[in-house]
Amino acid sequence: MRRRLALLVLAAAATACREEVLPEADGRGREVAAGQKIFDRKCASCHSVRGDGNTIVAGKFPYANLLDGKWRGDGTASGIERQIREGHDPMPKFQGKLTDEEIRQTVAYVRELAEGGKP
Repeated sequence: MRRRLALLVLAAAATACREEVLPEADGRGREVAAGQKIFDRKCASCHSVRGDGNTIVAGKFPYANLLDGKWRGDGTASGIERQIREGHDPMPKFQGKLTDEEIRQTVAYVRELAEGGKP
């Protein structure tokens, strides 16, 4: 009887001490959400909050529209990153104005926009 009680107590203790498995975080979703905040703050004045480039500031420039599939570069993540970092007239460069992480997050958001996703 004592042995059975001891095993029962050990089993209950093991169950109580067991670490709960946390749900996996959606890292991509957080990255895109952070990128949207940066985009809204730094990019929307030219590209618009929708990314269609329909703004007074940049509406006449062919690459202001991020939704039409026409890119100054090749439209890949590395191409978009290079454009953000280095700029290209009339777009200013953001190297030194944004951290590497902020640039990566902005790239994630721009790609989400371009692919028609809902961030």
